[in-house]
Amino acid sequence: MLFRFAHASLGYATHEVLNGISFEVNAGDFIGIVGPNGSGKSTLVKTMLGLLPLRAGRMEWRGSCPTIGYVPQREQIDPIWPMRVRDMLQFTLTALEPPHWRRRGEHDRVAEVMQTAEIDALADQTLDTLSGGEMQRLLLARALIVEPQVLLLDEPTAAMDLFATERFMSVIARLHREREVTIILVTHDLQSLAGRASTVGILSHGTLHHGPTSTMLSAERLSEVYGHPVHVHRQEDQLFIAMEGVENGG
Repeated sequence: MLFRFAHASLGYATHEVLNGISFEVNAGDFIGIVGPNGSGKSTLVKTMLGLLPLRAGRMEWRGSCPTIGYVPQREQIDPIWPMRVRDMLQFTLTALEPPHWRRRGEHDRVAEVMQTAEIDALADQTLDTLSGGEMQRLLLARALIVEPQVLLLDEPTAAMDLFATERFMSVIARLHREREVTIILVTHDLQSLAGRASTVGILSHGTLHHGPTSTMLSAERLSEVYGHPVHVHRQEDQLFIAMEGVENGG
């Protein structure tokens, strides 16, 4: 066990958002967190990052808290500021205290994370020239600067096109497979979890239901959560989800 919530209540001083949250994360897991808008995904992320205190229950890390890399949904960056991709990563590294991740030298570390996030060809581009998918891979590279044991991603592919989403997810899957980074992915993109996530947690009606991906992403379960008939078809590692009566559902 790397991390767990035990009978936890999450929310704010004035109101509770989630109650009875109990689930475990093991080292090397790939966990997807899904749920309708307003179901508490942001509250869960903020609590895991330590930005919100628990209202009740326990949140525990095994031993000392591991290094966490965080990738937000998007980040507001002034396009007038003529910063290059490599500059942003260099500034991030320089701002950190100099523990183990600077042992190889700053130049080598920046080059390594750019290659991992598949943005090395963009090193000298200014941030205002990046597409949405390129910017998200830059934010991923920034999160990788600290050599995280856990990567927490908050809807990183929102508003991306299909190609950009698939490229981003392939990078995440490679990090999980080759480096055994523990992945906690909050997403609306249910299809991207098939063949990648080992387990899925669904937030609904103020609580979280957690289990194997194949069980959680079933037509019956999703229809109940979203309050509308959902059809699920699997073909090898591909998951096809359609909401009845809604064009381009999923």
